[in-house]
Amino acid sequence: MVYWSLAIAMALAHGLLAVFLVFGAPVAAHRPRVMRWYLAMLAPTAAVNILSLPCPLTVWEKDFWRLAGETPYRGGFISHYFVEPFYAPGLSPGGETFLLVAMVLWCLPWLLYPTVSRTRRADAGSIADIGEQNLVDEPLVYSTHSEE
Repeated sequence: MVYWSLAIAMALAHGLLAVFLVFGAPVAAHRPRVMRWYLAMLAPTAAVNILSLPCPLTVWEKDFWRLAGETPYRGGFISHYFVEPFYAPGLSPGGETFLLVAMVLWCLPWLLYPTVSRTRRADAGSIADIGEQNLVDEPLVYSTHSEE
């Protein structure tokens, strides 16, 4: 019963991580504290995917299923829990690559947003400073009478 509970807990944690990596990007773009957590989760996930290593969370979950006396599923976590319920054959290697590229294309603009936004604000601030300097350096003089 303990190993079964650990397998379920690992699957839930893994699922929450996957959902956070997809839907947390827009939140992280607007909240610096969330961005730190997002990058802390993204870095090892990216390393595992880029190096084509087995995901440690999937390996642990499958180990817990074995220890619980169950036969673990074949293939990867995303394919088993997110794809196969809707598309029975699961993901092919090309499908995994497509999903990874789609994930990068979705997240990259959100991850770049804070940097671009900060740069634009800095540029706008420097332009405003230049305008204020001109006003301070050259005060306008208004005359109420005309000189002849």
